[in-house]
Amino acid sequence: MATKEQLLQKERAKTLGELFVAECRADEPNFDTLRTMCVNGADVCYRHATALHWAAKLNNFSLVSFLIDNGVLREPVSRSIIANMCNNKGFNEELEPRFFEVLDDVRRVSGSADIDIFVPYINSMAVLGRLDKLRALMKRYFLTEAEVARSVFIRIIFEVILHAHDEMLEFINKHVEWQNQTALDLAVSGGDWVVLEYLLKSGKVGATPSDNAVGQAVFTGSTEVLDILLHCGYSFNRNPQFLKKACRAAFNDGGRMLEYMLNHGYNALDRYDNRTLRENAMLDGNAAALAVLDAINA
Repeated sequence: MATKEQLLQKERAKTLGELFVAECRADEPNFDTLRTMCVNGADVCYRHATALHWAAKLNNFSLVSFLIDNGVLREPVSRSIIANMCNNKGFNEELEPRFFEVLDDVRRVSGSADIDIFVPYINSMAVLGRLDKLRALMKRYFLTEAEVARSVFIRIIFEVILHAHDEMLEFINKHVEWQNQTALDLAVSGGDWVVLEYLLKSGKVGATPSDNAVGQAVFTGSTEVLDILLHCGYSFNRNPQFLKKACRAAFNDGGRMLEYMLNHGYNALDRYDNRTLRENAMLDGNAAALAVLDAINA
């Protein structure tokens, strides 16, 4: 059982923490007040670095640097909060010099020169097609092209393709072998038909996505993706689980996907879960699926 002194210390720490966060949220935080709080035991990491969350959200780089110098990097999430400031509302090109100064503070205090602190910025510039910005980053921090290219997430590569940033895509492809089964499944399951076309035309992957990926495409009604796969020789193989996905999708799409399936190799007599389409639709109260089946019989 906690002693009275321990309870008082706990309450004091909470009060100081709340006051510290409140000051950091102010329009113009008083750094002398914050220093006094730190001297008197305020925890800059209070509630998983709540003060840092607000400082970053408000693009207050001076306050972020203050928190870094006073130990906020002890909180594991702090590096991620700081690294992602480049994605905050209101962040723009004019703020980049101050952003990099803060990243320099992180590297100085932590003693780490890992590339992870730059990854959010790298991906932000990649999706915008700003290869010039990435080259400037490489020059400033002595990073290699391969290090930077390998830091681009596969979903960001998809965005690069969708936005036709050809120079950026060429840069990535020069250093990263990302066109594989994983990329194919992500494109299919996410309904990214432009990316799917790119992957298939590259010749590095075939039209053989996993059943899980195709099932997701069926459920979300990604008919463009399915059209491309079918055109490239893919077969649904009368898979009852695909039919089940299409029927369940009818609750949201009014039976559009079920109609598509019935027009591409399936028929009203097919079964899943050991029941007919109509039996499943009646059991589920699936009026949209029943309407599709009634229209076929009409």
